[in-house]
Amino acid sequence: MRRLSYIMLISLLLPLLGCKKILDTGSTRAVGEVNMWSTLEDARAALFGVYALNRAAMSDNNRHVIYGDVRLADFEPTSRLDLKAIHNNMLNADYKLINDLSDWRPFYATINAANLYLERIHEVYEKDKRFVEQTYNLDRAQVKALRAFTYFYMCRIWGDVPLILSSHEGSFTNKPRDPQDKIFAAIEQDLLEAEPKLPYAYDGFDPEQTGLYYGQNIATYYGYGYLVSKQAVWTMLAHMYAWRGDYVNAAIYAQKIVDKTVRPSGSGAALAGTFRNVNDGLTVNVRYIGYMWGANHPAVLFAVARGELATSDVIEELTAADPIVPNRRIPAIYVPKDSLFSIYNEGTDARFAVDSVTKIVRSADGFFTGFDKPYPVFRKIFVPWFSFPNKQGINVPSDLGVFASPIVFSRFTEMGLLLAECKAALNDKEGAITILNQVRVNNSVPAYVSERDNGPLVDAIFKERRRELIGEGWRWYDYVRFKKIKNNDPKFNQLIQSGGIYWPVSRTLISQNPMLTQYPYWK
Repeated sequence: MRRLSYIMLISLLLPLLGCKKILDTGSTRAVGEVNMWSTLEDARAALFGVYALNRAAMSDNNRHVIYGDVRLADFEPTSRLDLKAIHNNMLNADYKLINDLSDWRPFYATINAANLYLERIHEVYEKDKRFVEQTYNLDRAQVKALRAFTYFYMCRIWGDVPLILSSHEGSFTNKPRDPQDKIFAAIEQDLLEAEPKLPYAYDGFDPEQTGLYYGQNIATYYGYGYLVSKQAVWTMLAHMYAWRGDYVNAAIYAQKIVDKTVRPSGSGAALAGTFRNVNDGLTVNVRYIGYMWGANHPAVLFAVARGELATSDVIEELTAADPIVPNRRIPAIYVPKDSLFSIYNEGTDARFAVDSVTKIVRSADGFFTGFDKPYPVFRKIFVPWFSFPNKQGINVPSDLGVFASPIVFSRFTEMGLLLAECKAALNDKEGAITILNQVRVNNSVPAYVSERDNGPLVDAIFKERRRELIGEGWRWYDYVRFKKIKNNDPKFNQLIQSGGIYWPVSRTLISQNPMLTQYPYWK
């Protein structure tokens, strides 16, 4: 199975989305735009086009994994020199992968599609009586939230980026970078405007979404949380504020998730998960993994139930190898054994339990396997497709190398640990310890008692995030926030001041646009 690449996806959606010069492509959309923005079907296609572009941007070249878990993080490359350069923060190295990952245009395809949608969707509302006011408001809210999420994601990677809020704002190539404060103000506005128009879940129980949605119900598609919900917006706001160091506001929205804030009517499905053992449903070899944006908490950006299968741009492309994929000798990236012993240094940990003396792994259901081989294999997120029974009757992956794993942005336990971080930063130590211990005890790890007995509380929370969220794209961003909270590393403070915590802007973009500037660290 050949992957539907980012370029192919854009070519399919160009008539629909009107990407203009933002992708530096010629205009092929004239006929499409004449007939577009007229019917309910046009509205649905445009909405899910924005979702598709958002997902494509995050999966392209395994961006989410490499940005968060390879750059100066726990996963190390086995042999690829381009990945080794990224791991060592040599982001000026002359590799195609690095230049591709330094290019923000895939994200601006999402931005431009969202802008065009918000400008034109009123035409459908005026022309097609089937496109009722409730759906019009609901869809606009989703698109605003997707635009906000995309800008937040870019700001974590590049810092200052061009703020474009109109599809008619001229050529992308002559737009300078805007300061992050301006970007974050726009993100905040979009999310706060979107939240009241979104339901808790797409199951017809909320006034924001009653009955069927585009002819579908909870049992078929939308109710399972593939779409942006109130909880998704709360999650985005919590992380945006935490990234900015505003832990007061971050705590407000993270608390909404942890409290399992319910509908006023109290009807419908449960709205959030629990601090369950081993990863809130992200377990080994499950074919149906979680949710895209809502319902049981915003979690993933792929779903096998929708037939979203791939041979590349999934985490298994980098991490899977023998023994879970017999025809691959070694993974592209792995966590060294010494690192695993250091990260999971309490022998009862269900995520990676190892005897401190014999070094024998004791947990059959942990995050790693193949410890008898040179490169331990990450299996926490491993969703093979077309599996078949072997001689022992155990299902094993086929040789097709097709996977259906999610891109994990957030889940209930992640938000709980973020709330613990907020409480610790705000000196609510008792509240932080309570949440931290819910996660630790549910993973068979002894409870944290006190700073005198167990060391600094902030350190313990970030260590727990490292253990729990490995492979989910958090390590680098957590490290930045941790260093900012501690504020005791002059070398890292200099990295922040010189722009070294961000990725450099693609040399290709700078050569095309003299108004773009590079951070001093990358000059």
